[in-house]
Formats: sequence, structure tokens, C-alpha cells
Amino acid sequence: MKKYELPVTSQNFFQRRVLVRHANASARSTGLAHGFSHSLWNKKSVFVSALSILLLPLLIGCSQKQACKPETMEPKNVETMSFIPGGSFMMGVKDGGSFKDHPQKAVYVGSFYLDKTEVTNAMYKEYLKAKECAKPPRYIDDKEKGGDDLPVVDVSYNDAKGFCEFYGKRLPTEAEWEYAARGGLSGKRFPWGDNESADMMNYRGTGSNWAVNVKSYPPNRYGLYDMAGNVREWVEDTYRRDFYICPPKNPKSLDNIFGGADECRVNPVNRSNGIFKVNRGGSWHYVNGYPPTVDFRSFDKASYKGNDLGFRCASRVKEDGIAATKMKEFKEMMAKELGFQSSENNPENVTKEEIRNTFENKFLGHTIGQE
Repeated sequence: MKKYELPVTSQNFFQRRVLVRHANASARSTGLAHGFSHSLWNKKSVFVSALSILLLPLLIGCSQKQACKPETMEPKNVETMSFIPGGSFMMGVKDGGSFKDHPQKAVYVGSFYLDKTEVTNAMYKEYLKAKECAKPPRYIDDKEKGGDDLPVVDVSYNDAKGFCEFYGKRLPTEAEWEYAARGGLSGKRFPWGDNESADMMNYRGTGSNWAVNVKSYPPNRYGLYDMAGNVREWVEDTYRRDFYICPPKNPKSLDNIFGGADECRVNPVNRSNGIFKVNRGGSWHYVNGYPPTVDFRSFDKASYKGNDLGFRCASRVKEDGIAATKMKEFKEMMAKELGFQSSENNPENVTKEEIRNTFENKFLGHTIGQE
């Protein structure tokens, strides 16, 4: 029996079973029953062995399959991205908003790349061909709703994340998405300004009952399409109600901000465990209370798949802390958040010490050095 012992794995499970059964049968087949019964058992063993070999690939399944990535796929997909220069902005809204997108806070985001459009059905079909065992989304083969230039929908958070990672990318963070959606405009509700317009986005105001082809509406200043309306988009972050609140922990907190160490203001992202993930942008399914504005934040379970929920991918440019050329801009944003003006009544001239004192006054009730 010892010579039949094998490690039990998915590949040799049936082989071991057949060998053991064959050995037991051989031991029982001595004496008068050796001839006819032994011959019958041998035939049965051969049949079971052959059947096991045929079924083994099916039983091993997707766990043993390797995804292939044709060389033409990744460069082709990278060409669809826009470079987003790093900088500062006021994230969120002053009052109200959706699912706690307030109070506003000054945020610095490093440079990154972002897909110009939402991932389309054509892109996802190409991914399905290369990625073994990926499950096709519900509408992708539909004659009308599965059009090549329509954004892919009915994808979960993990589906979206898996697609991005396959191409060496990732989902954008919530802060990156909002910064890019604003397109360099400050304090506006939409990528083009403050006015809701059926000429600029696909939403209920256009009488739409489904997504439209990407690039059907004008892009923002970063060359990004459909950052408002069409479909909502998964982002990296786990939903946290108090994500916009960054209380200082000690008098040195402002030093951490300017040094790039404050994760609440510098490239903020919430990667903590949680069943709810954030999505941004609103959609064609927009209703009251769910506006397709740049600050709109919603959330769903990571496993959720909706007919108005898609995604786009991002890629970070390596950058440590706050770029020196962006320090002045970030100081201006901090001054704006604090409602502070310098002695020259010009936010551009605010010094680090002035902002720090105002920062401590507002949140701690005293200036530095006072007991």
C-alpha cells in the first residue's frame, strides 16, 4: 500500500482514489474468484481512471487557469487616459449636500492619470476574452444596452477593481475623482459651472432612461467625459460618514499638513475594511436628492451591481508629499477654509505661522504659546 500513497491535491485526488481502490480489489481477488472477478474489476478501474482524467480539468476549474494579457491591450488602454496635474482644492460643499459631503476641507492631490471616459462595453469585452473565468456583466451582450461605446454597468466594486488592476491601474480615490471632475474650476457645482444643463450631461432632465455612448457630451477642462451624469462610478474609498472632518490632534498638526504627512488632507483615501464603497458622479437615473454634481457622494455595498453604476480607472504619478511648486496654492486653500486674510488682506501672502495661529484659534481656542 505504501507505494500508492500520494499527496492529496485537486490534481491527484481521483488518481489516488483509483489506485487505493485498485489495490484493495487486488487484495480481495485471491483464491477461486481471481480470474473472472479480477478481470471485471480491472476493466472498471480503467474506466474510472479514464473518466477521472477527463473530468479533472473541469473539477480543477478556474483556480488553475492563467489569465493572458496580449501585448496590444495595455498600451491601447493607456492611450485613453488624461494627465491630471497635482494641486489643491476645496473638497465638498459648505452646507448640506449628499451623504455628508461637508464641511469643506482644503485637500492636496498629487498628479495622476485618469481614464477620459467610463470603461465601455467594448473595453470590458476585450478584458473578458483575456481574463479566464471573469463573469460577463448582465447587459453586455444585449443588442441595445450592450453597445460597444456604452459604459459597462452591472459591475461590482471588486469587478471594477479587478479590471483596473489587470491593466496595471487602480480605481481613483474619492478625492482624486472630485478634483478631476472639477476640471480646475473652483467652487462650482458641475464640471462646467453652476447651472444644471441638459446640453452638458445625460440625466433625467434629458428624458433619458439609460446610459448613452461615452463622449456624447462635451468634456471638462481636463479632457474628461461624463464626470456628471450618465453612470455613477466606483471609487477606491470605503464609505465613512465623517470623512470630511479633520480635527487637529496637537499643535504640530499644521506642520504635518505642510510636510505631506496629514492623511486627512494630503492624498486622502479611506482603505479601511467596510461593506460600503463610495461611488461618484450621479447618473441617468438621477432623482431629487441624488444630484449629478461634482461633490455628490453616494455609496453601495461592494457586492452591489446596478444598471446605472460603472467605473473608470486611474494611475498615480510617483510624488512624495506636496510638490514645492504647489505649496503656495495649498496655503491659499488653507487660508480659504479658515476664513483667514493676511495683514495685507491677500491670501497669497499668508505665512505658515499666521495660518498656524488661526488654525489653532479656530479648532483649539488658543494661539500657540498660550496656556
